[in-house]
Amino acid sequence: MADPKTIFKLIRSSWLVIIFICKLSLAGVGDWTTYTNMNSINQVFLREGKLWCATTGGAAVLDMNKLTFAKMTNVNGLGGNYLYSVARDSGGSFWFGAQNGTLTKYTPDENSWLVYNFIDRDESRLHINNIVPDGEMLWIATNKALSLFLIAKNGGEIKETYRRLGENLNGEEEVTCVRIVGEKIWAGLKGGVATANKSDPNLMDFSRWTSFTKETSSGLGSNTVYCLININDDILVGTDQGVYKFNPQDSTWQSLGLGNQTINDLQYSNQYLYAATSSGIYVYQNPVWTPLSDSGLLSTDLYSITIDSKGTIWAGTADQGISAYNGTVWKNYLIDGPPSNDFVDMETDDDGNLWCAHDMYGASLFDGDKWTSLSEIPEISNHHIKTIKEDLEGNIWFSSWGGGVIKYDRDTTWTRYTEKNSPLRRIPNDTTGYVVVNDIALDETGNLWFPLWDALDSTRIVCSPAQNETAWVVFYDRDGINLPYRERVIAREGHLYICLRGSGLLDYNYNGTLQDKSDDQVIHYSEESDHLSDNTIWCVQVDKDEILWVGTSSGLDKYDPDYERFRAVKLPDPLGPQVNDIAVDERNNKWIATSNGLGKINSKGEFEEYYTTFNSRICANSILRLHIDKSTGDVWIGTDNGLSRFESGIGAPAKDLSEVIPFPNPFMIESGTENLTFDRLPYQATVRIYTVSGELIREVKSGNQWDGRNQGGELVASGIYLFYVQDSSGKSAIGKIAVIRL
Repeated sequence: MADPKTIFKLIRSSWLVIIFICKLSLAGVGDWTTYTNMNSINQVFLREGKLWCATTGGAAVLDMNKLTFAKMTNVNGLGGNYLYSVARDSGGSFWFGAQNGTLTKYTPDENSWLVYNFIDRDESRLHINNIVPDGEMLWIATNKALSLFLIAKNGGEIKETYRRLGENLNGEEEVTCVRIVGEKIWAGLKGGVATANKSDPNLMDFSRWTSFTKETSSGLGSNTVYCLININDDILVGTDQGVYKFNPQDSTWQSLGLGNQTINDLQYSNQYLYAATSSGIYVYQNPVWTPLSDSGLLSTDLYSITIDSKGTIWAGTADQGISAYNGTVWKNYLIDGPPSNDFVDMETDDDGNLWCAHDMYGASLFDGDKWTSLSEIPEISNHHIKTIKEDLEGNIWFSSWGGGVIKYDRDTTWTRYTEKNSPLRRIPNDTTGYVVVNDIALDETGNLWFPLWDALDSTRIVCSPAQNETAWVVFYDRDGINLPYRERVIAREGHLYICLRGSGLLDYNYNGTLQDKSDDQVIHYSEESDHLSDNTIWCVQVDKDEILWVGTSSGLDKYDPDYERFRAVKLPDPLGPQVNDIAVDERNNKWIATSNGLGKINSKGEFEEYYTTFNSRICANSILRLHIDKSTGDVWIGTDNGLSRFESGIGAPAKDLSEVIPFPNPFMIESGTENLTFDRLPYQATVRIYTVSGELIREVKSGNQWDGRNQGGELVASGIYLFYVQDSSGKSAIGKIAVIRL
């Protein structure tokens, strides 16, 4: 071991450089970033030259003069990204209603955010469909009721919730829209229409409401109401079967037409009534509806419209952003982002680009600044992309549901492998060449493994060898892989771990001899014989200590080699129960993707942290897939409602131990709960901390953090300390730390 006094002299001159590198390389650790598609727009709201859009990926604000978008997501302060509604109150604050039951108040002048949770009595989270400001109150339409929210009282609270709006309604029908007309409150439901005096103190009594259904009200042709509008005190509703007008004299309804259309929104401007439908915009001049030209319109499926002072129609589309009609032509405004919010796989290449699989929406490429959809690539188009993998030569491979396997060479050549040019086989009872490959595994030597979901000729796994990718090796039923419905597969040190739907887990040991099957062995693990939590296996992973981890429909398991069985690992509330993916970082932390949040198990096997939308900036709770960028430590988290990036700070381990850097440095200790981290410390390396006189203060054998205490558990004094790091091969390096007690 080197003499600490000698070490101190050697590193004295490099002290300032070490601090500077720390500050540069460690900026952003712990930060979250959200990436979403915002081109599906549920509501548009025009105010003071800006078009506010409630989208399925957050809020987008179009500056109508500059024609540029600003984006807001959960990272900025939204309670949820999947938005149904947006409104502005009399005080200038904006309110956003989300699918996950959050009502968010945003005050631009203060740049402040407040989030309120709407949770039903069965603890389910309510969908906030519509928000209507009314002085110091908000009327909130949800998927089960109508609520009255007091903006100022106790910082904002629900006063009352009305679950049954009239004797003709059963109660807890979804309320889709609300309008204030004089002293009346009108509500559209997926069950009919209801109205009451908004000042009535007994609105929780359903008899105080008047309700209308097609069964009880003459002329009303549908109970599914999507929008409400009042024109000179006339009440009109848009339904899934056209537009209807209310006659207050006899409480009947009159059809205004469009009975074959779903009416998503109604707007009135300059004596014209406009209807946004699933097949474009219609204009009403009694008694005729005329379709507006859709020439140049990217999508005719329109969810919401508004009309500015110049008469320009601004429309929120189902999947093509904003479109504007000036009376002559349509102009379209797409919001940059991924093509979908479903992220079923991610892969980073050697250049730092991120490749993403979006299932039915194809695939995309993110260069760190701009998103590019790959849907125009013929080999990708119209195929459900399930998995993306970079091989050892830098080629990108895609597996698909129905389209076989696609390869992208870096010389821009695309090749699709199907049963026409490979041993891949179509599913049984198919005549169209429908080849289903759910996953791709890459082993240490560069072989690629393609599991077939189910295929003709009992074809189970096809392997593309590293040295000759078309010298295919095929594994059949007779080779021991005799169970169908393969979900995922990983290849590790001569073993192929195969996840099965409903049949457990296969460990296919090919002993590193790809062409020779005579020495192959197969072990079948199941719930019944090996104590798996469930026989539907969604993922499997081997950590740096060679422990086998398995994610099932019913929880997380790890293999106990001493007893040759699996043991359940209890997930902390609220995670689980289904485990969709497991990723291992360079410190042997296990990141656990579940159907309700993300967990982190440290190298000791203990749950260290968990992340949900309610305690972190993760974009959604249903985690589909994980990918860890080994060079940066970034954890990419694919969900069913966007992509999150978490900057863990656990990058690739230093090849030269002199690159191990302590941070923060100086290490300031105030409360005694602070920790110093040794960045890029290899797993299982040991750190010893000394005084400058050579006295051993502390030895850190596991983990990469020091809590500022000596071997006796006491906080050390301010001063300069030396650290000596040594890896499992015996290589070592030295450095120093400044400690400041506050």
